[in-house]
Amino acid sequence: MAALSDALFRRRPIVDRAVVRARRLANRLGWPRIAAGVLSSAVLVVVGVADGGVFPRTWRLGASALFAVAAAALLARARVAVARLDIAAVIALGAFALWIGLSALWGGNVSQAERALLYVAAMLAPLVLAERRAVPHLLGGALAGITLVTAYGLGVYLFTSPPPDRFQGSLLYQPLGYANALGIFVAIGLLLAIGLASAARGRAARAAWLAPCLVLVPALLMTSSRGAWASFVVGLAALALLRGDRAHARTVALVAAVALGVAAAVVGVTRGGAEFLTESRIPYWEVAWADYRDHPLLGSGAGTFGDYWLSHGAGPGFTRTAHSLYLHSLAELGPLGLLLSIGAVAVPLAALRRRRDPVVAAAVAPYIAYVVHAGIDWDWEMPAVTLAGLFCGAAVLVATRPPGVRALTKRARLALATASLLFAALALVFVRTEGSLPFG
Repeated sequence: MAALSDALFRRRPIVDRAVVRARRLANRLGWPRIAAGVLSSAVLVVVGVADGGVFPRTWRLGASALFAVAAAALLARARVAVARLDIAAVIALGAFALWIGLSALWGGNVSQAERALLYVAAMLAPLVLAERRAVPHLLGGALAGITLVTAYGLGVYLFTSPPPDRFQGSLLYQPLGYANALGIFVAIGLLLAIGLASAARGRAARAAWLAPCLVLVPALLMTSSRGAWASFVVGLAALALLRGDRAHARTVALVAAVALGVAAAVVGVTRGGAEFLTESRIPYWEVAWADYRDHPLLGSGAGTFGDYWLSHGAGPGFTRTAHSLYLHSLAELGPLGLLLSIGAVAVPLAALRRRRDPVVAAAVAPYIAYVVHAGIDWDWEMPAVTLAGLFCGAAVLVATRPPGVRALTKRARLALATASLLFAALALVFVRTEGSLPFG
């Protein structure tokens, strides 16, 4: 053992020189800035084309990869600084994941915690990887990932003419497999494009940021997702308010008015405005409320809503979700689960009191759209959508870090990196069964 220690000690200068050279090369390539963008783009593309990530295998592999990235950033970066709200965001998501897992004690399915663990990793990785100057890259990577996934689905739809789907009809719904999920996914991308264009300097930069709209706008129209359009308008309003610029606010208000008009047309052309919420949503929410009243303390347990729907459902169809993150959490996890679900998505919004600028507005507008839409559909069960939202939330936190944030000590970084590596390994073995999750 002593001989091994001596050998390692003698080789330490060589290792140190290699680390220094690697850091110099990374700085020369601009890697500290672009790494966050590469991460967000790659994750959204891989998860997006994998059916939106609805199956457990994607949760495991995604969580493992993201935790490994977080560990690598903690060990390799020269300085890692995180603010209190950064820590609070990870803890809030972790607490929600833990409560989901604990619900197995009273009838829940522990596998549901695995998906939540993916979201913990998705928040942690960019927080320890990115710094303020990398926020546009993080958001731009998310926009690129959303655009590529949407372009793939749109290309398949236009050039292969697939037959109408039994449930989705002739709507654009691939590769996520659900038109409403693709709708909010695209809406997040549109808000990113508009927000980043409004923050850019120069016409060429603005045109480059708006170029994805050539793919995203027709895709959103072809999903006919009324909830996505409504969330998009809310996001535009948030973008105008957070910019605080009157001229910019007028421009965004004009765009919002046009978007609202298009949304109204979509509602009218599809099935009528009177059915905007009453079509299927109200029965889901009523059954979720009944589920909560039957289990008022702890809820029925994660993953049990489908069974409750079969015995108490108001319609002939079947669903595994309440089509609302918040009501679903109340039904399956009780009042504490509802509070934890709200806390899991609310922390980035608490950062808005710190700083307002165009980059922050570009990040928070799509995040607000996600938070709103999660209340009217099963976005939590569609990782591609939630990951897109969480990357925007992480960007808000990074962009609003107060000046003078202390860097993590070497001991803290090593402890957090070790925990991340353990979770990366745990994610691969946490659940042994794949499961079949045809949500709807």
